[in-house]
Amino acid sequence: MSRALAAALAFLATATATTPGETLVRPGESLAEVAARTLGSEGAAAELLAFNHLEGTPAAGTRLLLPGPERARAVAAIGSARSAVVQAPPGSARTEAESRLAEAESLLAHARYAEAAAEADGAWKLLADSREPRSRFAVAVEPDGRTRVRVHEGVPVRVEAQGHSRTVRAGETLAVIRGEPPGEPTIESGPGGRSEPPVLVSPEPGLKLALEPAPGGLGPVRFTWKPVPEAAGYVVELVGPRSQTLRTAQPGITVPGLPQGRYRWSVRAVQGDGELGPAATRMVQLVPGRIKLEVKEAPWQ
Repeated sequence: MSRALAAALAFLATATATTPGETLVRPGESLAEVAARTLGSEGAAAELLAFNHLEGTPAAGTRLLLPGPERARAVAAIGSARSAVVQAPPGSARTEAESRLAEAESLLAHARYAEAAAEADGAWKLLADSREPRSRFAVAVEPDGRTRVRVHEGVPVRVEAQGHSRTVRAGETLAVIRGEPPGEPTIESGPGGRSEPPVLVSPEPGLKLALEPAPGGLGPVRFTWKPVPEAAGYVVELVGPRSQTLRTAQPGITVPGLPQGRYRWSVRAVQGDGELGPAATRMVQLVPGRIKLEVKEAPWQ
């Protein structure tokens, strides 16, 4: 072999060599084919462009960087969220989860993997924690033509207008002007303006509460919070193995017994005009405590 030919082959080998985490576009290979070969899906072609900050189809011989484990994490999270959405019953939680899943898929297509994973995880958690309790809300048409939606309690309500949608949560009000997309929901507490959510006291955040057996499960369970000035009462919502909504005039309430498991509990103050203020929310887990055994000695005959 001549020295010239050997030098040419060495140069060619160097020019076409790749390292882990990259690939070369082969002659006659489309971007969809590159995506299928490297990422397992022709639909990931736009994602490859975004990850490499390119516009248009790259020419043969172009060196492309390939995403690493962060993409696998995002794809797995989106797959879990998609499965949860398919199995979820119709309702507000599923509608919101579908919206978050679509956002996660869009972020994946733009190679924003960490954000895509976080959005997908949020959709999955929304469905995992939701028991789809009913919503109590009111819709009124104002004299100026505005439609006002006010959610008093329960799961969020999605309002759509002019091809756009907004989620209105308990304690929020949304005004929609005819011919315009919905704006941002506001928190109202009557004529006095905005209010603050109650300050929760106990159980502490994320606490695993060991309780003795009681009628209905484990208990008693005591929920407390600091008083809200000028509040006429409070609404306590429990979401978990046994979901329920309770009302009390005091900054605390005792539930005799609840089934073991994880609960999301929230408290809202009832304003003087009957409207609900914003919610304060925490998670608590109820587990069986040590069972006390009392043995009495039977008298011998």
